Amino acid sequence: MKLIRKGLLDTWQGLPSFGLQHEGIPPGGAMDTFSLQIANALVGNDLYDKVLEMHFPTGVYQFETSTLIAICGADFTACVDNVEVPMNQPIKVPPGAILSCKKPVSGQRVYVASRTLQDEQVSRVKILPWSMNPENVFTDEPIRILCGREWDQIKACSQQLVLSKSFAISPTSNRMGYQLMQEPLKTLASQNLLSSAVTAGTIQLLPSGQLVVLMTGHQTTGGYPRLAHVISADLPRLAQKGPGDSLRFTLTDSMTAEYEWILVQNYLQQVRNVCALKLGQHRFDHH
Repeated sequence: MKLIRKGLLDTWQGLPSFGLQHEGIPPGGAMDTFSLQIANALVGNDLYDKVLEMHFPTGVYQFETSTLIAICGADFTACVDNVEVPMNQPIKVPPGAILSCKKPVSGQRVYVASRTLQDEQVSRVKILPWSMNPENVFTDEPIRILCGREWDQIKACSQQLVLSKSFAISPTSNRMGYQLMQEPLKTLASQNLLSSAVTAGTIQLLPSGQLVVLMTGHQTTGGYPRLAHVISADLPRLAQKGPGDSLRFTLTDSMTAEYEWILVQNYLQQVRNVCALKLGQHRFDHH
């Protein structure tokens, strides 16, 4: 793809790279790994291929070769040559076609996966006749959390506040963490904490009494109390929220968190299997 006009924060992102936090290197990767994997599956990419992660206003890009693309995640009214195209569906685009996004509708991050069509010359935009429309990506259901090691360091009234009130995401939030705005939480006797390992989804209590949820660009260690952790299955849904949005939390248990993660992985594997079958059949029919 050729860049025509820069976007607000367009980057190539893949899945997180784990195993290097002990050297001070966070996993990084895409904010919404669920949408990333759906997009890669729709075009037949490898699981670890990188895709374009964009925020609104997005960049404008021109395809230099015949390309198969898929657009997943946030709905930014994606257009090819100024004609709106569907999301969560593979699309063939010809050389010279221009991708742009006109208006944000829902979500905060859109993912565009692409694969060059080596054996086919596309002369016009062609939408392939299957789609994967994941449910519950932009619901207002509470974000599920597990109690952290320092959960008992806040008073019972503050614990109740965390689980009963809505939190607004601050405009100062970014890929490193979402700062949440609500009345300050009240702690018990303060304790000096050693800096300890943190990960995406860790909810820390700041000295101001406010909360911050660490996201994919998080630091490797932190010295603030770790009140809770967002379960992995809900992180993509959290990643599609942004400044000005509100969220609620609800407690769950580790067994449920593991079960929900397995459900997500099974679903993604089914999507990869179905898309591989559909793409293989389409190539056979095309030839």
